[in-house]
Amino acid sequence: MRCVLIVGDGMADLPLQELGDMTPLEVANVESMNALACRGVLGLLDPIAPGIAPGSDAANLAFLGYDSEFVCRGRGAFEAAGLGLNVGVGDLAFRCNFVTVDEGLCLVDERAGRIGGVEAKVLGECVEQVRLRVHSNVEVFFRQGLGFKGALVLRGEGLSGNVSAVLPKVGSVVGAVAPLDGSFEAKHTADVLNEFIHLSNQMLRVHPVNVERVLEGKLSANAVLPWSGCGRPDMVPFGERYGLRASCVAAASLIKGIGKFSGMDIVDVVGATGDLDTDTLAKADAVFSAFEAGSDFVYVHVEAPDEASHDGNVAGKIGIIQKIDALVGRIMAGVDLLDTVVVLVSDHVTSCRFRAHTGDAVPVCFAGGNVVSDGVNGFSERLAYKGGLGRIRGKDIMPMVLNYMGKPEKLGW
Repeated sequence: MRCVLIVGDGMADLPLQELGDMTPLEVANVESMNALACRGVLGLLDPIAPGIAPGSDAANLAFLGYDSEFVCRGRGAFEAAGLGLNVGVGDLAFRCNFVTVDEGLCLVDERAGRIGGVEAKVLGECVEQVRLRVHSNVEVFFRQGLGFKGALVLRGEGLSGNVSAVLPKVGSVVGAVAPLDGSFEAKHTADVLNEFIHLSNQMLRVHPVNVERVLEGKLSANAVLPWSGCGRPDMVPFGERYGLRASCVAAASLIKGIGKFSGMDIVDVVGATGDLDTDTLAKADAVFSAFEAGSDFVYVHVEAPDEASHDGNVAGKIGIIQKIDALVGRIMAGVDLLDTVVVLVSDHVTSCRFRAHTGDAVPVCFAGGNVVSDGVNGFSERLAYKGGLGRIRGKDIMPMVLNYMGKPEKLGW
C-alpha cells in the first residue's frame, strides 16, 4: 500500500457575494476532484480545533502527526532549512519578509508590492552580505526564498527566542523588536535583530533595483523584517514513527523545512514556483518518481491558492484550484486506487474577502485502499457537510491513512 497526501494551501474559502454566494472551489471546474470524491469518503476537518485559525506551519505539522506546541514554537527554523540554511543547536531562525517602509521606518507594505523574480533574487544576494557591526559576535545568515520571502539564522552566544519579533501591522514602526523578559539574552537578541533590520534598510533603500522600482512607480523593497523566530525543532523522524518511507513535493520553504526535519526525501521540481504559474502537472509526475524511488508516502503541497487569497485575487484562486484539479487527475490516472490511498485536503480556509486565514473547517477526502465510499458526488466546502467522515481534526489524518493502508495503530491488549 502507498499513499499520496495532496494539500491545497488555503484552497478552502467562504462564500463570496461576487460568486453568487458560492466559494471559488464550488465555482471552479474540478472534474477530477469530484471523481475522487465519488470513489471516496468526504468530511469536514478542523486543522487544529474548531474556531482556531491556524498558520500553515501548525496545520501541516498536525497533518503529519506532530504537535507544533511541542515541536517548535515558531516557523523560522522550517523556513530556513527549506531554503538550505543550516539550523544548529543553539541557533535562532526567523522567517523574513522584504517590506516597504517610509523614511520614518513605518511599515507601508508587508510584502513590498509582492516583489519577485530577478529583482528579489538580486536584493536577496545583497542582504546576504550584511554583517553586524555593533553585535559582531553574532553571525547572521540570510537567504531569499520565493518572491518577497526569506529566512535568517542567528548564530552566537546568549541568544533567546523570547523577543517581540512579529510581522507588524501597516503603520507600525519597524526595527523596534523588544525583549519579552528581563534577561540579558532576550535584550541582546532584540538588539541584534534591530541592528540587522536597520542595516538591511541602509543597504536596500539605495540599491539600484529599488531606485528603478521607485522611478517606475513601484513600491521599494527597502527593508527585511524577521519574524516567527525559534530554535531547532525536536521531531521524531516520520519513517521511525510510522514505518513509511516518505517524500515531500513542495515549492514553499516552510513545507520543505518540515519535510527535512521529519526525515522526508525532498523532491525538487522544475517549474514549481509557489505562485499561480506553478507547474502542478510536474508535481504530479514527481509523485510517480518518488514512488519509483521507493517511497510509499508522498506529501504534495501547492502554495498558490493561499497567495491568491491573501491578495483577494478570486479569479487567480479559481484558476489555481483548476490546476490542482489537473494534478489530482494525473495522479488518479497513474495509480491504482486498490493499492494507493489518495487524500485531498486544504490546510486551512484562506478568505479572499478578509485576505486572512479563518477558523472554519475545510473539506477532506480519502479515496483508495480500504476506503468505503459514502456516495457524495463532489468535492467542496458545502458537500463536505454531507460526507460520511463527519467532522475530524488534522491530527486524525495519519491514523486514518494507516488504517486505510491496512496498517492500523493498535491499542490495548
